Amino acid sequence: LNMEGCTELESLPKRLGKQKALQELVLSGCSKLESVPTVVKDMKHLRILLLDGTRIRKIPKIKSLKCLCLSRNIAMVNLQDNLKDFYNLKCLVMKNCENLRYLPSLPKCLEYLNVYGCERLESVENPLVSDRLFLDGLEKLRSTFLFTNCHNLFQDAKDSISTYAKWKCHRLAVECYEQDKVSGAFSNTCYPGYIVPSWFDHQAVGSVLEPRLEPHWYNTMLSGIALCAVVSFHENQDPIIGSFSVKCTLQFENEDGSLRFDCDIGCFNEPGMIEADHVFIGYVTCSRLKDHHSIPIHHPTTVKMKFHLTDACKSKVVDCGFRLMYTQSRGCLLREEVAANFTKL
Repeated sequence: LNMEGCTELESLPKRLGKQKALQELVLSGCSKLESVPTVVKDMKHLRILLLDGTRIRKIPKIKSLKCLCLSRNIAMVNLQDNLKDFYNLKCLVMKNCENLRYLPSLPKCLEYLNVYGCERLESVENPLVSDRLFLDGLEKLRSTFLFTNCHNLFQDAKDSISTYAKWKCHRLAVECYEQDKVSGAFSNTCYPGYIVPSWFDHQAVGSVLEPRLEPHWYNTMLSGIALCAVVSFHENQDPIIGSFSVKCTLQFENEDGSLRFDCDIGCFNEPGMIEADHVFIGYVTCSRLKDHHSIPIHHPTTVKMKFHLTDACKSKVVDCGFRLMYTQSRGCLLREEVAANFTKL
């Protein structure tokens, strides 16, 4: 059902909530619409709900919902607390919600969050993702959480976002190891800031990082690499046309061989301009290391990392960070241990 651009639409009939077969509901641009039916127990197949450009303040709990768009909503100030109970929600887009100030805990299955341009957003719940993720099954491997141009975030909100990114990198490392996955896992996070989080144990000023790794750094518990780049946009006063990516070229060298490859840390594909500095955090698996036998495990290794941007005008990487992600033991990281580790963060 597509009612996009019905600018005089003020309400919807209650019987809409009884549509058992409805899979997609588009109400984009219905600028006078302030509510949707709250009794939706029969809507068991609704997957996509587009409410961008409306004045809706509360979303009914639709268990089957996978994609929700609330962009350009000027009425919503606090996103409702029961959002964590949307058990199947994978995509949440809330770009340019100019009055949004608070995000609650998000559902554990969420793979994509974009709150670009929510300039009044101040707080996010800690933990950012519902603690039910410790009790239920594991979430999907890929995830993208974007807080671009959310310049009003409190420091504790940024800390919560960074903590989630660290937990996500750890969880991906564990799952890739336990399920013997060597490729496909990817996670990236972006938020306004100018400091590499302290959990990156190798850091440098500028765009080049050259840590020296001790012998036995590459062992059977190594499952991934976490990378961080702080990008300054102060000199970039022109709108960014198209998109750009934040990338890192890694070169491993020791007395017996070398290995070089590129990986993505994050990307931007919104028309417009990014203001101030932003922190980009990405995770990649060690598939290329596992498939390459010229890097021995018994010798110290020098790593040279060069962070750079593609098609990003005058923007540049001003600080960077790196961390090797290890698992604890094969198949035995208990959920209670995960919860305890997350609490310690």
